[in-house]
Amino acid sequence: MRAIVLNSKVVKALTFFVLIIPSPVLSDANLVNVSVGNTSPRNVVEELDPDDTGDCLSLGELDIVFRTDNNGPPNVGVVLTDPRGRRIGFDPVIKHAWQALPIAQGDINCDDLGRTNSCQGIVQICGPISGTYRLEVIALQTTAYSVSVFARSREGLASHSLPSHRSKTDLNNVAIRKRSREIVFLQYSRDPQADVTAQLQPLYAQRFR
Repeated sequence: MRAIVLNSKVVKALTFFVLIIPSPVLSDANLVNVSVGNTSPRNVVEELDPDDTGDCLSLGELDIVFRTDNNGPPNVGVVLTDPRGRRIGFDPVIKHAWQALPIAQGDINCDDLGRTNSCQGIVQICGPISGTYRLEVIALQTTAYSVSVFARSREGLASHSLPSHRSKTDLNNVAIRKRSREIVFLQYSRDPQADVTAQLQPLYAQRFR
């Protein structure tokens, strides 16, 4: 993971943003049951948040890459909600950005993408906690989007001699209408023996009036 510059500058790049804000570690009062999106309340695992970027290696990482086939920035934006209800992302329809995670960033990458002029959006979470993440995909235009999720677990405990585990899952060429949104549920665990999963919520699409 590339170095993260800790500042509060917001840059809106059409359908996404760059926003990097460190937040203090949650107090014990925040380690409670929460409801994420349309899911039922879940027990949040009492895992520590990262204190700095050095914790990315020991606590794990979650990277989400999204793209559409048009030239320039993707025709969708994304908002990711973690198991504690904290959000990062940019909604291109209402033009609102969030960054409530301790160490995370969003960016639009237009470099080294081969023969096309398309760009891809990237969300990087340092030290993600285990649980269900809600990824909201919001369409600026009628399009088809693809999402790739890359996950790395925490480093294994010395007593178990388990290395960090890397896993990946994809959703490809999902059709979405202009000014509508779809929900993808991601299941992530810091456990070195667990894979990341992604599931598009069936029959869920909300169109803005």
